[in-house]
Amino acid sequence: MAQSIYTNKNCESIKHEDNFHLLQLLLPVHLYQGVCYQTTLDNHPVIQIIVSQAFKYTTEIELNYVFKFGHSEKIIMRCYEDAQVAEIVYCTDFQQFIRLLGPRINPKVHLKTRKSLNVFLNKFLNFLLKSGYNHNHWLLLSSKI
Repeated sequence: MAQSIYTNKNCESIKHEDNFHLLQLLLPVHLYQGVCYQTTLDNHPVIQIIVSQAFKYTTEIELNYVFKFGHSEKIIMRCYEDAQVAEIVYCTDFQQFIRLLGPRINPKVHLKTRKSLNVFLNKFLNFLLKSGYNHNHWLLLSSKI
């Protein structure tokens, strides 16, 4: 299997750091809380993001595809600017439920869920970048509020 041109070949970790850098290549340069952005890449599905929370060192982003008949399920990501780490918080109702249960769930389930979600995020971001999406193809739509 070929190594991605967007990831660090020497990285032994679970790619949280790579996910942060991949998001920097993909997302608009400036993100503002409550603002909706959509991709403008011709002949590609439209991706929409909404910055649901923005703090000094943490940003939470909702990402989904937009179709004529509706929207795909949201992927909720959290970026930690100070640590330069990004992870999926959840992308299905089941994963949200597991996260909300907190200490009532076996810690191994949490760890396995987080690991699988972040491997998925890494592969998804690489796919989007290889498909031509990048930080130059975004249009600011409107404020969510």
